[in-house]
Amino acid sequence: MALLPGYATANDTKPSKNSLGRFFESRRRCLYKGGPSVSPVGFGSYRVGLSKGLGFPECANALELALKKGLNLIDTSTNYGGGQSEMLIGKTLKKLINENLIQRENIIIVSKVGYIQGSNIELAKSKELQGISFSEISKFGEETWHCIHPDFIFDQIERSRSRLGLETIDVYLLHNPEYMLKKFELEKMEQSEAQNLFYSRIRESFLALEKLVEEGKICAYGISSNNLGAPEEEYSSVSIKRMHEIALSISADHNFKVVQMPMNWLEVSPAFYDVEEIGESTLSYAQKNNIGVMLNRPFNAMFNDGLIRLTRPQVSQEDYDKLDEGMRKGLENWTQLSSDLERLAKEQLADVPGYDDATLSQFVVSTLAWVPGVTSVLCGIRKEKYVNDVEQALARPSLPRAREHLRGIYENLEFRS
Repeated sequence: MALLPGYATANDTKPSKNSLGRFFESRRRCLYKGGPSVSPVGFGSYRVGLSKGLGFPECANALELALKKGLNLIDTSTNYGGGQSEMLIGKTLKKLINENLIQRENIIIVSKVGYIQGSNIELAKSKELQGISFSEISKFGEETWHCIHPDFIFDQIERSRSRLGLETIDVYLLHNPEYMLKKFELEKMEQSEAQNLFYSRIRESFLALEKLVEEGKICAYGISSNNLGAPEEEYSSVSIKRMHEIALSISADHNFKVVQMPMNWLEVSPAFYDVEEIGESTLSYAQKNNIGVMLNRPFNAMFNDGLIRLTRPQVSQEDYDKLDEGMRKGLENWTQLSSDLERLAKEQLADVPGYDDATLSQFVVSTLAWVPGVTSVLCGIRKEKYVNDVEQALARPSLPRAREHLRGIYENLEFRS
């Protein structure tokens, strides 16, 4: 099957004159210097696919709606839905392009490489049996392996291009490369040795990614890391400065353009924690060096080895009736927490017009999307009502004091410690 040619361009992603009312489009910002412009919210596709268990067809309808409303950033990965996420995205793009509703040059597609799960596990195990296994695999049990070796990157880019049906992927990220460091830690390797080996392998990966740019298979690359900007003393911390310096050592015209990391109301380190090595926050460094920043997990905050959902629960009476007593109690606690968080946000934005009737999820999206240095917030908007909700968030006034609001919310969270 022929792959769809083209890629997102700076000119074709600029807001059009008829973008009035299409808030995903009208509020786009440049992803990186000279690159395309993206909507402040992107479509996160971690739990979408072509099967009922992955929300089909509801998730496909949500993606279509988002694209029609002017959202133009879609984030996926080789392991999302066992590859079904990429397939769904490719199928949806082809449909809307054939209907002349969008053009390939309007849409930024981000995918990632690193995890060996699902069908990739079978592929990797088969290669091992044949004596031609991928190099430098980090294994965590039987079903989760990880690899960013050039040979694996070259294998996976072809599979992603095929599933997406695209000649060129706009941004290709190394997916949680810190798994390599976690493996070194389990092996009790000394931290400085582990870090040196890690970054030497990152350099080899970057060289491979630069080759993919030369071949026209990707436009830009970067990393997606849960440990980006973590304290240096943390064994598996990942430094944006060292990544950037590696790219610069390869070429002054390198294509390391984008990073992705978690940030939400509880996990605010990228915005406020000054990394000792660089003397400023990760967000600040990215902004000064024209590196695009995509935030993930805006609604899922990790806290004390648990998860806190920064949204209001939506449970039908039918589903509620099926819950046992313990689950009903948990739902009541979540509902109360949502009300408390919503009230806190309203207090922090009391002097900002246009937010009196905002929902909790809208407060979260707005306070993150307008923080200086943030390019786009990736949301799991796999239902049409979620798409409409984030659109309403972006339709509200911009927040020039978003960083101040975010700090105020974080510092007043009663369960922070």
